[in-house]
Amino acid sequence: MRTRSPSANELIISYLTLRKAIGWIGVLLPIVLIVGQVIFFSRVIPGSVSDYYYTHMRNIFVGSLCAIGVFLLSYEGYDDWDERITGLAGLGAIGTAFSPTTPPYAAVLSTGQQVVGYLHITFAALTFTALAVMSFRFTKTYPEPAPGGHGLLWRILDVLGLTGTPTGTALTPGKRTRNRIYRICGISIVVSLALAVLSLLLPHSIQNAAPFVYIFESTAIIAFGLSWFVKGEGLARFLPST
Repeated sequence: MRTRSPSANELIISYLTLRKAIGWIGVLLPIVLIVGQVIFFSRVIPGSVSDYYYTHMRNIFVGSLCAIGVFLLSYEGYDDWDERITGLAGLGAIGTAFSPTTPPYAAVLSTGQQVVGYLHITFAALTFTALAVMSFRFTKTYPEPAPGGHGLLWRILDVLGLTGTPTGTALTPGKRTRNRIYRICGISIVVSLALAVLSLLLPHSIQNAAPFVYIFESTAIIAFGLSWFVKGEGLARFLPST
């Protein structure tokens, strides 16, 4: 039996394809959930992305999170911190999928439902936080100089991808453009999550006027998907050359 030994270029192409696939899942998930729900099942729109667990779109929701989680767990980044952060995001995504949020229309919640609901919030917060950090870390340039001589604060900011480009590093026009997109995506995730939390403090009359949590969660998920789509060179033809 013949065995096929893929070349380095083929492996790179496969890895970029996986990144783009994850990007597509992130960008399309909020759209597919709401369109599928409205067209095929009911015009009642759940208040959050997680509430789709209790609709006919449950399998799409759980399956997408599991696909994202498995990819992130197997992702090999440029350094150990990349792998740790994507690993946390992967665990968080799978944990979010299998720890459903509390039933939105339940009059009384059991102790078990409350505990699982808290786990869901914890996993979801972990996932979005790690994904925001990854978006900022995409701006890093490798190989980088050793961080010797820097203080603890700098090292923490470096792990979070917030130290910027090392002095004297020449970036191509394409890399500068991608970095802007990564930063916009990272900021969008953070701001969207903050707005989602703040929307829960609004009067119920205003909350019932629109699915604010769903809107802000969707913005965060789409931003995550866009950052990975760009990382997979999905927009290479539209951006300045390398």
